[in-house]
Amino acid sequence: MIVVENVYSALGQLWVNKFRSVLTTLGIVIAVSAVIAVVSILQGMTDYVASFIQGLGSDAIWVQPYVPPEKSARGVVQAKLTYEDAEAIRKECPSVKEVAPLLQNQVILRYGDREETFPLLGTTTAFQTIRDWYVDEGRFFSDHELATRRDVCVLGRDCLDALDVRAAEVLGRKVRIGGRPFTVVGVLEKKGSFFGQAQDEVILVPFFTATKIYGRSAAESIVILAQASSTEAADTASSEIQKVLRREHKLRPEEKDDFKIATQDQALQFFDRASQLATFVLAGVVGISLLVGGIGIMNIMLVSVTERTREIGVLKALGARDKDVLLQFLIEAVVLSLVGGMIGIALGVGTAYAVTSFAPIPRAQVPLWSIAVGFLFSAGVGIFFGMYPAVQAARLNPIEALRYE
Repeated sequence: MIVVENVYSALGQLWVNKFRSVLTTLGIVIAVSAVIAVVSILQGMTDYVASFIQGLGSDAIWVQPYVPPEKSARGVVQAKLTYEDAEAIRKECPSVKEVAPLLQNQVILRYGDREETFPLLGTTTAFQTIRDWYVDEGRFFSDHELATRRDVCVLGRDCLDALDVRAAEVLGRKVRIGGRPFTVVGVLEKKGSFFGQAQDEVILVPFFTATKIYGRSAAESIVILAQASSTEAADTASSEIQKVLRREHKLRPEEKDDFKIATQDQALQFFDRASQLATFVLAGVVGISLLVGGIGIMNIMLVSVTERTREIGVLKALGARDKDVLLQFLIEAVVLSLVGGMIGIALGVGTAYAVTSFAPIPRAQVPLWSIAVGFLFSAGVGIFFGMYPAVQAARLNPIEALRYE
């Protein structure tokens, strides 16, 4: 009951000194709102990236060309991965189930009097299995069409939207890709965007058709997508791929790889490290803000003790014990800090949702533990920095306090 009365008394003191209370809690508000906002944005991004990467398959492996620094210093500006590399991986890596080369370019897609520029991917039929990305209407191009270099294509959903046509209108019809007529055989299921980049703005054509259009040189700078035989075999598959590619590229033992291999777990670990780095930076900002806010609370509470010296003397004269006075002023400090914490939580949540609503990033996710941390931070600061003023108030001599003017 005494605690409840002290809380009401503390709220009354805050209301009487509204402007001073706002200035006092400003540091707490900034610290807690920063924690909530940044953690919520990072949580939203982490969940989104994890969902996207897991959507590619837990056994997916990416192989990209890479120029080591020592070769770059000698003037080597381009590394190569070829279709033959992909074939060597498929044939000689027992832990690899599927392999799909990717030849990438930008093309102009034209249908009727409408035309737009889209990314083009020359690949094989294994692409849909590795990416878990199948056609929604029509069909994927066949192995026969791949081998015979047929001019057929599969369009992403956004391509149809940009051309203002429906799938039924364009399936089996001719479109022009880079000035060449292609038959549309299928439309991909919708995948959505990734950090503002639309995945559905894509045109898929058979790999050898793409090499026929862009020449052999374009086929010597590809990306290779592979799929391990199982999630557990991903690391083994990566090692097998590295061994095969080093042999295919005739690299000496002392030479570094001219390619990079990445698995889903590695991608997730990289993003986790980036998130942790951002969290450490945030912790420094929060620590400084909490220190400033705590010092502000301590100073204001010391001023409050001075202003209410006669009140303390009266309370002690009426029988209040030292611990009763200490508890009253400590509760006031905690309430002051918690009010700042609650304002900070509300401001942080609002800021997180506002930022992710207008910026091309995933929607914020507010974890409950971040709100709990905000409250604990606030209460901890109130207790730590409010203890000294409360002790000072409790130690006042009642006679001297009643004489104070």
